[in-house]
Amino acid sequence: MNKSPAPTDPLSPTSLRSRALAMLARREHSQFELREKLTELGGESSVIDTILHEFSTENWQNDRRFTEVFIRYSARKGQGLLNIRQELKQRGITDKEMVEELLAEHDWFDLAQQTRLKKFGEELPTERKEQARQLRFLQYRGFSSEQCWTALKNSD
Repeated sequence: MNKSPAPTDPLSPTSLRSRALAMLARREHSQFELREKLTELGGESSVIDTILHEFSTENWQNDRRFTEVFIRYSARKGQGLLNIRQELKQRGITDKEMVEELLAEHDWFDLAQQTRLKKFGEELPTERKEQARQLRFLQYRGFSSEQCWTALKNSD
């Protein structure tokens, strides 16, 4: 099913603001995501800038809070920091220092181990083929090589 086509008439500033507020009520969005969605709705750039400035000033939209929530959610799903970093870039989060600070709050070695444990159970792989399969799985999830190998060697 296709998304609805872009409206022919741009939405009024009040309507655009209401739509943006509704989006934020459902979940956190980065400023970049909100801008993209409001642009798709046919919003004019100057109106979108005004709305985003107001939301930022009122702290209704906050990229740091979005990043914290996104990292926590992704980590709970078993995603590694490499995938999370990439996903944040795609969502318009460009403050590398903030991202690294928030990523440092998590134990990625432990998360890699818990992710391996959840998928494959407690028994560590002894055969090369199975070890390679589990390693590929963890790398696909975005864990570094060091984190993957640590998860494959530790059972605690």
